[in-house]
Amino acid sequence: MSDDMFSSLRLVRRELGEERPRLALAVALASGSVLLDMVPLWAVYQLTQSVASGTAEPALFWPLAALTAVTIPFGYFLFGLATRQSHTAAFNMIYDLRMRVARHIARLPMGYFSTRRSGQAKQTIVTEPERLELLVAHAMPEGTSAFFTWLIVTGWLFYVDWRMALAAVIFAPVSFVLMGFAIKASMSETAAYQSAQGTMNGAIVEHLTGMPAVKIFNPDGIDRSETAAAIDHLAQMQSSMARAFVPLGGTFYAMILANITLILIVGVWLLHAEAITLSVFLFFVIVGANYSVPLMRLFDLFHHFAQISLSASALQEILSKDTQPDTGRRVPLKGHDIAFEDVRFAYGDGPTVLEGISFTAREGEITALVGPSGAGKSTLAALIPRLFDVTGGRIALGGQDLRDIGLDQLMEAVAFVFQDPFLFSATVAENIRYGSPDATNAEVEAAARAAQAHEFIENLPARYATEIGPGSQLLSGGERQRIALARAILKDAPIVVLDEATAFTDPDSEYEIQQALGQLTRGKTVIVVAHRLHTIAAADQILLIDRGHIAERGTHEVLIAKAGRYARLWEDHMATRNLGLRGGDDGGR
Repeated sequence: MSDDMFSSLRLVRRELGEERPRLALAVALASGSVLLDMVPLWAVYQLTQSVASGTAEPALFWPLAALTAVTIPFGYFLFGLATRQSHTAAFNMIYDLRMRVARHIARLPMGYFSTRRSGQAKQTIVTEPERLELLVAHAMPEGTSAFFTWLIVTGWLFYVDWRMALAAVIFAPVSFVLMGFAIKASMSETAAYQSAQGTMNGAIVEHLTGMPAVKIFNPDGIDRSETAAAIDHLAQMQSSMARAFVPLGGTFYAMILANITLILIVGVWLLHAEAITLSVFLFFVIVGANYSVPLMRLFDLFHHFAQISLSASALQEILSKDTQPDTGRRVPLKGHDIAFEDVRFAYGDGPTVLEGISFTAREGEITALVGPSGAGKSTLAALIPRLFDVTGGRIALGGQDLRDIGLDQLMEAVAFVFQDPFLFSATVAENIRYGSPDATNAEVEAAARAAQAHEFIENLPARYATEIGPGSQLLSGGERQRIALARAILKDAPIVVLDEATAFTDPDSEYEIQQALGQLTRGKTVIVVAHRLHTIAAADQILLIDRGHIAERGTHEVLIAKAGRYARLWEDHMATRNLGLRGGDDGGR
């Protein structure tokens, strides 16, 4: 058994926890069923001996028949109990493991997710733990019982006649050596296969998510898409692995089932030489021919060990990744001012995105971040709830470095409304209550009213109990945004970060959302990322971000008076608001 296989067993042993006694019981029950499986063979052996020796009598048949009639169903009953116990242990372990992986992933830095597709994350949480079910529910109880069967039968064969026993077992070690090479040949690309499977999952999820664009721009182009290439690549890998397995694997099957041939040849020769009795010969024909059955069961389990081991390795790899540093402390805060002090930031080993950012967003004031696309505004906002950690400098909240504040305390202090809010496939009330699970129905409705969402929610099919469904297709962009605002209002955090909260809303929705924002931000520390400059004209402080630096700062009036970059952006913004779809000039008609 390779190190990877031991790695699987170590992971299972660690994750089983309270399920270990249940699994031990499953192994014991499966072993008991194996012992009962031996009884019919022993009965046949006794009858064969009596017939061969001429002492067979009806009085011997009936007790053996009764014993067999009892042990066969009872053996199946024990095996059924073993299977039930092992599956219960497996499913409980997989549930706990999935929850642990999900919690661990939730604590990883956001940089981890930026390099992975959602399909790959799904494979890590759903598919990889699922493969361990085979190890716990089947390999351990069934493999243990199969191994015990093999040992018992082997010992029994050698006890009866060592020469015939050699004829029965000689092919087994050779066969398993061949099988080892066959598995090694076919599974040499298992790691690449797992990676290709993750790529295919990610491509399919992306293809389905982008179906509107596919239908409009490339409805017949699936054969040339990345999704088709990923599916084809995985199919080619499967075919290649199968071709690598067949020559040696087929030889294994032939040899492991060919022992009856050698038993007949050696048995006839020894019988002719009067070295064995007819009863011994018949015993080996009956029992020795079934010698390969437990070996086949073992093979069926070992054949899956490579993928199980890779799944265990993938799970251990993600569980070993360092989570975002968290002191876990609750520290005293001197208010809720946020101070950026010479902050620098880069994504991984990439170029610097923010450089020398210093400013203070004061409690009870609105700080607006404006500037061209790609300037670093959203990145700066994402540093406040520590979606990413600064590369240099520091950010202080209430005089405390964010990295010294426990993540739980920090998350309690910050509400974040994203540009494209995510709503879960749950009811409207559950989406608003997310993050404030103990909120009453009255509090949920009050938050919805404050977010200007109550009226349209009342018109939904089941009002607050309406299931939003995947993709939130039941709701418009403005409605989704107002539910997200209701969620933030209900949280009532002292710090509010708004990342383009009105970017994709129509004028009516924008007006209602601005009213909701006024309710949400009153008396709080507010940081607003905005492209629509008219929405932040009343901000207490406006920072113009350009190429990762603060190019200008001040109030709207001060910046307009400077006649600098902000003033030009304002002029362009107002001109755009007044510009018609035709460009404003009909003279070319």
